[in-house]
Amino acid sequence: MRRDVEFPVRAPVPAFPAAWALVWLGACTTGGDAGPAVEHLPVPQHPFLAPNGRSNMHNDAYMTDTYETPGPSGRDAVVELHRYADVLNTCATIAFDAEDRILTTSAVLLQFSMLRLDPDTLEPTASYPLPPRDPTDPLFPYDDTSGAAYFVLDARNRLLLTDAENAIQVLEVAPAGDAFVQAARYDLSAHVVPMTPPARDHVQMTMPDWDGRHLWWTTRYGVVGTVRPEDGAVATLDLGGEEIENSFAVGEDGVYVVTDHALYRFHAGASGTPVIDWRAAYDRGTRVKPGNFNQGSGTTPQLFGELVAIGDNAEPRMNVLFLRRADGGVACSLPVFDEGASTTENALVGLVRRGPRGLEYSVIVDNNYGIDRRNILGSGRCWLEHAGGLARVDALPDGAGGYRCTEVWRSAEKSSQVLPKLSLANGLLYVYTYERRADGDYDFFLTAVEFETGRTAFRVPTGSGLDYANFGQPLALGPDGAAYLGTMGGLLRVADGPRR
Repeated sequence: MRRDVEFPVRAPVPAFPAAWALVWLGACTTGGDAGPAVEHLPVPQHPFLAPNGRSNMHNDAYMTDTYETPGPSGRDAVVELHRYADVLNTCATIAFDAEDRILTTSAVLLQFSMLRLDPDTLEPTASYPLPPRDPTDPLFPYDDTSGAAYFVLDARNRLLLTDAENAIQVLEVAPAGDAFVQAARYDLSAHVVPMTPPARDHVQMTMPDWDGRHLWWTTRYGVVGTVRPEDGAVATLDLGGEEIENSFAVGEDGVYVVTDHALYRFHAGASGTPVIDWRAAYDRGTRVKPGNFNQGSGTTPQLFGELVAIGDNAEPRMNVLFLRRADGGVACSLPVFDEGASTTENALVGLVRRGPRGLEYSVIVDNNYGIDRRNILGSGRCWLEHAGGLARVDALPDGAGGYRCTEVWRSAEKSSQVLPKLSLANGLLYVYTYERRADGDYDFFLTAVEFETGRTAFRVPTGSGLDYANFGQPLALGPDGAAYLGTMGGLLRVADGPRR
């Protein structure tokens, strides 16, 4: 372990830089140009992460995939694709720092790099090479979510990531803004699951707990651990072969991790060792469904109010599950999509709001059944057998102290497996959709679906062919109101025109 700059330990809730104030204090009722705002309760701000909407792939520690700011309205759209190599290249996770610079994991062939981009030109102002991933690994490249595919931005404007050498790195932006500097590195290679080469375990992601005492981390093959930044002490818990391929959520009450068998809530014991508060097994089905990484949930735990939501892997239809955060008991559940053709490898987009009988919970699920990620370069690409569709499921108070689940709407829009995002300011869910052309390739669109009704509000054509294809990289809404997305040709931006 090498450490040059200390991570905050039991520090007070930080005062955010002035550039961030308007973002995290945004009103919950101000509508954007494209539609009315969605009434909702605000997402609690993690005291050791960047402001909500900016800190990670899923926007906040609760993993809601929602924004208080509006996205594009669809009027006079300006579409730009910026390339970072002469070969296929893409941008995975996207976040936004205190100076509105774009932070992203850029992948060019075997090489991952962290980039800091100018928001006007999309040109890199700083870059930082990361250790290359191992091409002999059976997970490489289409089933491997490690190597900084997940990262978070903390309250001190620092990047926290896990690399392909199974280390946590803490990166700062140099004062001139033209370079990243490694502030700390924690080597976890001795704490992963031993495997027979070429198979290997991967540290997937890291995030601080709510009081800043520990950095939590998980590995693909079932180790949950903590690092104490003040001295680098590591503590672990092996879940006995259960697989973790999704990101995890952090709340005031603990750390939520979903495996291919169960949903867990953990807290750190006195020595930092992860302690299981509860374990909620779910129906993991009988197979790895086409479109999924493994035989289990493809969702990240989504926290809101007193509940947490995930999807299972049941047959003949997957279920959306709402569980109580207090004990992991199921509050209600509902099967979605058609029999024999339902699964998701995306997090559930969600919110909570007050209703006449109490808190009402909503999630949107994206049907990824039939997507073949490994065929992205082949004939027909990934989507020849894709069932597609979106559904909104609500958990509503039943008047007797419990909840009932109901499907509010279903949309026929087919997302390319891009992680959708919801603007609470204008009530639009943004997805990346496709249509197959007569020549067998595809046209792609930024599509907006109304949260309240499921009606398609608009579609913006973005481009055709492989350069514009996307099979899982997350969409992000920037502080400038534009939508950003990694494609096979680089970084795509869709903004209302004329752009500033």
